Amino acid sequence: MMQFKVFLVIVLILTSSFIIPATINGRFSIVQNSNNEFIVLGQINTNTGTDDLGGATIVFEFDSTTLSFPQYPTNGDDYIFHNFNNGSYSPATVTRPMANKIWVNIDLPYLNNNNGTLVAVSPSWTDVVTIKFDVLDPNGMASLTWLTTSAFWGIYDADNLTLWQSGQFENLFGPLPVELISFSGTLLPNDKVLLEWTTASSLNNSGFEIQKSYTESDDWEVIGFVENYGDPSSLIEYSFTDYLNHRSPTIRYRLKSIDYDGSYEYSKIIEISTEPVNYDLSQNYPNPFNPSTRIRYSIPSNVSGQMLKVTVKVYDILGNEVETLVDENKESGMYEVEFNAQGLASGTYIYRIIADSFVDTKKMILIR
Repeated sequence: MMQFKVFLVIVLILTSSFIIPATINGRFSIVQNSNNEFIVLGQINTNTGTDDLGGATIVFEFDSTTLSFPQYPTNGDDYIFHNFNNGSYSPATVTRPMANKIWVNIDLPYLNNNNGTLVAVSPSWTDVVTIKFDVLDPNGMASLTWLTTSAFWGIYDADNLTLWQSGQFENLFGPLPVELISFSGTLLPNDKVLLEWTTASSLNNSGFEIQKSYTESDDWEVIGFVENYGDPSSLIEYSFTDYLNHRSPTIRYRLKSIDYDGSYEYSKIIEISTEPVNYDLSQNYPNPFNPSTRIRYSIPSNVSGQMLKVTVKVYDILGNEVETLVDENKESGMYEVEFNAQGLASGTYIYRIIADSFVDTKKMILIR
C-alpha cells in the first residue's frame, strides 16, 4: 500500500507579540498522487475573513526513506506559493535547513507598509503552498500532521506582531485516497442511465456514493452506493444503473468517494441528456438469435410536444406480417422491445418502424 509520513508545523520566532481573538484553521488537501509523485496543498482560513497573513515559517517534516524533495528546490517546479501577489512580501522561499524537513519561509516586514494577504473566512480556504514530492518507496506509510504543540508555532497578521494561535488544524492520517481516472454516463432504453467509472488506486477507500440532481439549483439525491473492491495497484472499473422515476431533459450525476475514516471527495459532475436528437432504429441483438431478440429505437421530441404514433412490425422475407410489436403513441425517448420467435421457422425476417414521417427497415436472422 502506498503511504507516506509527512508532518507540518508553523514556526515564527519573535520576542514580542499581541494575541488577538481571530481563529485560524488549517488543513491539507491532496492535489495528486501516483506511483511516482505526491503533491500536497496546505490551506488556512479564519473566522472573520478580514484578517491578513503576515510573516511565518511553515515546516513540512517527511520520511526521506519513502519521499524525496530537492536539496535546492525551484519555485514553480518543486513548489508553488499562492495568494501573495496582492501583498508586498519579500520573496517567499523554500529551504531544507535540517534533514527530512522543508521550511516555507514567508517574510512580511511590517515597517514597509505591506498589506498582507487577506485570508478567506470559513468554510472557504486560502491556499498557502503546494509542494511536490518524488516517491521513493510506494509501500511506505503516509500521513500529514500539523505540529501545533510546538512552543514556537504561530501564524502572524500582516503587521508581523499580532499572533493567531487558536483554531482547528485537521490532520490527514493513513493512506492516500482513491484516484479516480474517468467517470461517464450513457442513456439506455426504457429510462435507464448506465454510470461507469475507473480508479487507478483505492487505498483507504470504502466505496462510492452515487448522487444525482435535475437542475443546478436542486439538492443532490443519494441513489445508491458501490463498495470498493479494487486492487490498489491496478485499474478497476465500476458501474451503476439508475432507473429514472420521472422524465427530465437533463440529469446531473456525481460520485462521493468516501474513505474509511469518514473523509470524502466529490468527482466531477456529468450531465446526461434524456431526449434523443434523431429518430433511430438499431440492429437487433443478439443477431442471429434463437428464439428471442431485442430491438431498440429512439423518438426525438417534436415542435408541438405531442406524443407520436409509433408502430414496429415484423415481416417474413415474402412481406407477410408476422407480429406487431408496437402500436401506440410514444413520448420522446429511447425504447426497447422484445421479439420472441418461438414457433417460427428458421430464416431471415424483416422489422420496420413507422413514426410520423420516419420509416426504417432492418433484417434479422432466426437460427434453430
